[in-house]
Amino acid sequence: MTVNMVSENCNSPDTTLYERASSTYAYNWKRFFIKNEEGTFERQYASFYSSRLRISTDLLHQQIQKKWGPSANVKQLCDITGNEKAVIIGTIFKHMELHPSILKEISEEHNLIPQPVNEEFSGEDDFLILEDDLQRVVLCGNIDPQIHVTGVNIAVLGYTEDSGNFFVEDYCYCSVKDPDILPSLSIDKYVLLVSGFCLRKADGKFPIQLLIDLITGYVGDSQMQKKYSQLVRVIIAGNSIGKEEPDSYESKYLTRKPRRITSEGVRALDDFISQLVASVAVDIMPGEFDPASHLFPQKPLHICMFPKSSQYSTFNVVSNPYDATIDGVRFLGSSGQNIKNIRAYSKISDPLDIMQKTLDWAHMAPTAPDSLNSYPFPDDDPFIMSEYPHVYFCGNTSKMDYRFSENKSVMMIAIPKFLETFCAVTVNLRTLEVEPVIVSDEVL
Repeated sequence: MTVNMVSENCNSPDTTLYERASSTYAYNWKRFFIKNEEGTFERQYASFYSSRLRISTDLLHQQIQKKWGPSANVKQLCDITGNEKAVIIGTIFKHMELHPSILKEISEEHNLIPQPVNEEFSGEDDFLILEDDLQRVVLCGNIDPQIHVTGVNIAVLGYTEDSGNFFVEDYCYCSVKDPDILPSLSIDKYVLLVSGFCLRKADGKFPIQLLIDLITGYVGDSQMQKKYSQLVRVIIAGNSIGKEEPDSYESKYLTRKPRRITSEGVRALDDFISQLVASVAVDIMPGEFDPASHLFPQKPLHICMFPKSSQYSTFNVVSNPYDATIDGVRFLGSSGQNIKNIRAYSKISDPLDIMQKTLDWAHMAPTAPDSLNSYPFPDDDPFIMSEYPHVYFCGNTSKMDYRFSENKSVMMIAIPKFLETFCAVTVNLRTLEVEPVIVSDEVL
């Protein structure tokens, strides 16, 4: 859909007023809030992996019974004798030669030739290691290292070779409950998803204003205004503030690269959102370049950034990841750091394919804390999926894309960077139908 400002609409005799549709709303992201004891770094991360494996074990046992029957020979590594066939439950560790290492960086810091910066770390020589509570073993056979990452909990069926490696004949992931049946809505209602405003200055952001005018009913004909009156919520999926590039002096002489957020960008964001929340409910998530902690899960943006918007009850600062139920439809998603990180440590490049793998793995961010910085949760893992959402989204991708998951129960959506594509996405709560919203000023 291309939306253009048409001056004739201002003189249109149609003066129909449309009332904004209402909706029920329940937030489920409490598990992503960091408690005081979890926000410290006095603990090691080993308990994080132990908690993940402990919680996933029951889900894996359910899938083992479904796939291999109740008589499957489930054992720990230390209990396997000879080359008996058995099922082992554990956590994958992916050995990667290209994996960044601070020790390697220190040993190479005196090299005269600068080393290239890698953004992808998966190589042909990578191999997988399975760890349980007591031992570890190298995996071989029918399992592809290029589509797995460190931190995935898995059950593998096979036997120990004479070399000591475990030959995998088959494997399975956690069993996850499908989402509830979609609620029966009498009318179409919509949620709009957008990410990547990347505001640095107040000027040059006409497409954002055009999108806001569309949502609030100042743009479009009567039919379009009627449709957008059924928009019940806007979810802003991170990177609302742009990344500041350091100057040449800082790049050359400072070891720690500063990330400065301009006050103009923050002020412009508040101005834009204050226009939205006067008409529709808005949830804003932090992203990779927003003024929030970079540790996953990210705490909500501070309310003091929004002196105008925070005066409205329709304005919500929320965590990243996001989890909420709108009119009975559960939305789960992130601003994109978890998907970006998995792409760097595997050979899976398409965001929707990566999202499908996280659904298969029943885990939003298995690479945390290995390569995705995270808090050291001592007793829980908030990223585990015990039940699928209806809508699963990822922000700040290079292009807009969507499709149903392999089991046809989850609508997966890749939300593009708005600064580059001028594209947002609407989801119909009644049907889960997805539609791009592209704003353009080409004919103005």
